[in-house]
Amino acid sequence: MSAPASDSASATPSALTRLDPRLFQRNIRVYYLFMASTGFMIFLPVWIIYLMDGRGLSLTEVGVIESFFWLTVIIAEVPTGAVADRFGRRISLALGAILFAISTVIFSLADGFSLLLGSYLVMGLGMTLYSGAGDALLYDTLRVLRRTGEYERHAGRAHGLFFAAMVLATAVGGPAAYLLGYTATILVSSALFLASAVAAMLLREPPRRESDFPPDPLHAAPANVRHTASDIAQHEASGVPILQEMTRGFGVVWRNRPIRYLIPFAAITTTLFGLPHFMAQPYVAQHGLNPLDGAVDGFVWSALLIPGQIGTVLGMLVAARLIARLGERRSFPAILVYGSVCLIPLAIWNHLGLLGAIFMVSIAQAAIRPITNGYINRRITSNQRATVLSIFSLVHGGAMSIAVLAILPAADLISFPVAFGIAFLAVVTLGAGLWLLWHLAHRRDQTERIRRWSISVPKPQAPQSRPQALQPPDPNGRNGRNGDGSALYPNVQNLD
Repeated sequence: MSAPASDSASATPSALTRLDPRLFQRNIRVYYLFMASTGFMIFLPVWIIYLMDGRGLSLTEVGVIESFFWLTVIIAEVPTGAVADRFGRRISLALGAILFAISTVIFSLADGFSLLLGSYLVMGLGMTLYSGAGDALLYDTLRVLRRTGEYERHAGRAHGLFFAAMVLATAVGGPAAYLLGYTATILVSSALFLASAVAAMLLREPPRRESDFPPDPLHAAPANVRHTASDIAQHEASGVPILQEMTRGFGVVWRNRPIRYLIPFAAITTTLFGLPHFMAQPYVAQHGLNPLDGAVDGFVWSALLIPGQIGTVLGMLVAARLIARLGERRSFPAILVYGSVCLIPLAIWNHLGLLGAIFMVSIAQAAIRPITNGYINRRITSNQRATVLSIFSLVHGGAMSIAVLAILPAADLISFPVAFGIAFLAVVTLGAGLWLLWHLAHRRDQTERIRRWSISVPKPQAPQSRPQALQPPDPNGRNGRNGDGSALYPNVQNLD
């Protein structure tokens, strides 16, 4: 008799039994290449100073453009994450790289506020195609290879390579701006984004359906939001519209209490710890430096901005070691306290030597994301992984759009220490409060997981008095004994 339709997903063998994991091994190396080529943006160290010095914008106007950029991220983040889940993560990465190439061309040639704003909007759309898709592809590749425990290590390395490329680009960008000018320097980055698109197409798309993977009860969605096999199969086969995909993603986040609080906590702390690095260029410029004043000035400009990039690389690389040593529960408060302490000198003094403090805060900012993504990946089903990761980026975009409008004008109109002081106060209030809510939800979730796991483990049966394998069959039905009680098979040892 055929199995019921509702059980068809459980009756279907995992797609992993039909896949050769060796075909996906190179994905890790190609993903490293993609991230490194994407990060080599040599316009990066002159990006804000180009807007202020080359296009005449104030820091407040830069904040307005940045706010529109992050609003674009908010609007497009989840739809593009759903596109990645539906049509493929490598396609999403390639399209994102192409849009970045187009946007940087517009950015380099724009001579007015409207075109600059348009370039930011296209760049924001490209960024949403990046976010979530790459991390989801990497995690599902590791699922095919049965190495998901290595996710933080590979994600940290990949993002570390991305920021290492940014360090190299920062070292090159200052002198390149002096030799080539702002426009040509930015156009070089456009060509490199096209190379990133080629690298994305070299990736092999792993399965995107949860039914293609074996069950993982300890790292699945919590019991109160977990889908049955029939639910997953119906979702995968129904051709869910993008809007419905988005709605389901928000529903998964809302019902999953630890993720519900972790996403805003990680988004806000990443934003506030990232602002000093974002403000480093005008911070250096206010002390009288300009990369176009001479070749030496270009090198000095790059040298002063490099520590912030190095801090970001270290943060990415430290993430896996931190979670291995402290675990998920202790890593987040450790980063919160460390980053808050490093913000204090920036809120008190205004000195070029405090670029070292920006370096320290950058470590905290960079360490949060891979740990957060790993936590989310282990608790979200594969068919909605990119969508939920995009929700994280969406919330981060909302935090950035508010922060740049609230904090950059303070630096522009009052002073940089006041701006950093506002960031510090927000971290120790909003950040600490959201961490506490996540901590309580995480502890309750872990308790429930352990309880359900202990119930599901079968209880051992009492051992039989005599192992059946050691009792040779008696064709006469005398249970291995003669009529006088002596052993029918005396050479068989009695183990009672």
